[in-house]
Amino acid sequence: MTETSINYAKALYGLSVPGEAICETGRIFKNTPEIGKMLENPLVSLKEKEQVIERVFPQEMKSFLKVTCKYQKIDRIGEILEAYDAYSREQKGILKAELLYVTRPAEEQENKMKEFLRSQFSAREVELTLTEDKSLVGGFVLRAGDREYDWSLIGRYKKLKQKLTRR
Repeated sequence: MTETSINYAKALYGLSVPGEAICETGRIFKNTPEIGKMLENPLVSLKEKEQVIERVFPQEMKSFLKVTCKYQKIDRIGEILEAYDAYSREQKGILKAELLYVTRPAEEQENKMKEFLRSQFSAREVELTLTEDKSLVGGFVLRAGDREYDWSLIGRYKKLKQKLTRR
């Protein structure tokens, strides 16, 4: 993610635009890529772009989108919305994490992992995405932020192999 996209995301967050309007904007760009291409096109006048924005997008997003067109950053809208999501979660104290597993953990184990992550990252809440991955052979891998906790058999095997080949 570029610094520009992060700055635009922070500005969007500061506007207190309802989440529904932001989601709807993301859906419009995803489902109708022609609109994005038209808004990115330097041959299309700013006035024409603003007319399209007025007709298509939620009211709360129109000003923001016009500014991104004016400063020719609309081509980064996907990245801006992604950065907005990450920044919004950060501001609300929500940590997004992923658990790769071979055998799905029990609810109690899942809750303990969430508690561990809350303490490690000082988060209020943890959104844990569970993904089955048989290539781990056994155990699990927990990813959050820039950290990875690898307790899989394949991960342990690789660490052991690394130690043995260093000697």
